[in-house]
Amino acid sequence: MRLFYLILPRVNAMRYVIVGAGAIGGTLASRLAQHGGTPPLVIARGDNAEAIRAHGLLLRSPDDEVRVDAPVATRPAEAELTTGDVLVFATKTHQLQSALTDWVDQPVRDAAGSVVGTAGELLPVLTALNGVEAERLALRYFRRVFGVCVWLPAVHLAPGEFTVRIAPVSGMFIVGRYGEANGETDDLDRLDPAAARDAELLETVRAEWERATFRVHVVDEVMPWKFRKLISNLGNAIQALMGSSGEASADIERELHTRARDEGLAVYAAAGIGIPSDDEEELWRGGVFNVRPVPGIDGPLGGSTWQSLARGSGSIETDYLNGEIVRLARVAGVPAPINEALQRLARQAAAQRRAPASVTPSELKRILLGG
Repeated sequence: MRLFYLILPRVNAMRYVIVGAGAIGGTLASRLAQHGGTPPLVIARGDNAEAIRAHGLLLRSPDDEVRVDAPVATRPAEAELTTGDVLVFATKTHQLQSALTDWVDQPVRDAAGSVVGTAGELLPVLTALNGVEAERLALRYFRRVFGVCVWLPAVHLAPGEFTVRIAPVSGMFIVGRYGEANGETDDLDRLDPAAARDAELLETVRAEWERATFRVHVVDEVMPWKFRKLISNLGNAIQALMGSSGEASADIERELHTRARDEGLAVYAAAGIGIPSDDEEELWRGGVFNVRPVPGIDGPLGGSTWQSLARGSGSIETDYLNGEIVRLARVAGVPAPINEALQRLARQAAAQRRAPASVTPSELKRILLGG
């Protein structure tokens, strides 16, 4: 059943400006638009922007199919930023640098229409993307950066269309401030105004995103969770390179992912990086991630790295996934040959615009493990 939702004109309230209408950004924008409040502004490009303008955002899940309208812009100047805006960067990490420089110096207006500063000075930024580099990049440009650990099994392959493979919860976000608020105080008897403003923002995000069918956890330290999520993303390249074709290949995929994961954890130990335990993750993710078939969607559906190869985008995020393990290993003076090989193979596959499953499972195992 297809449902249509009427989007009301913008009122004086917090607006999410979602930069990047891929799997994460498109799913988040669709659910926010569906469940009321100020419509999010979607920043998209090319055919994707044209499809959203013409037909809205189409989101499919195991339980529903909805098409919702939302305003869309193709460049920062069209956003007409105000002090009530929150920038949500949902690009891939390798695309983030150019997005940050595009947005940082955009003028921001107050309720009277006067320019009162720039986006970098005034607006909070949420970094809703994989890896652990986005927050460091964003803090070079924006004063208020909030890291977002994303657990959202979504797919975006066609313009304006998005698929999320779980329901009724559409995904989970773990959110927290990256760096200290300006003017933080050591006086425990009072809360610094900047810290209070951040706490209010995070509570609003939690309430509005949970109303939009997401599970949201606000934490004091978000980066340990992002480092933990990175470990699970080390298998993205394996899935994209070898695909999935039967139980034998699934066994090889599990073996290779385990080896890449164990290598990553060993690098963390050498680098002195701690992450939450399996039990802590299960406590929050338990009962949420029951991936089910989505009506009307046939064929294989993979993660974000698989999607980059499937779309033939020519670029890929794995330099900031497996490549982050390689960087940490080199700093710590320890080896990371499996993740180094995966980083290289994924980068080459993207540059050559090879489709997913361009390497046989046995060949990938031979390259990574020898023999």
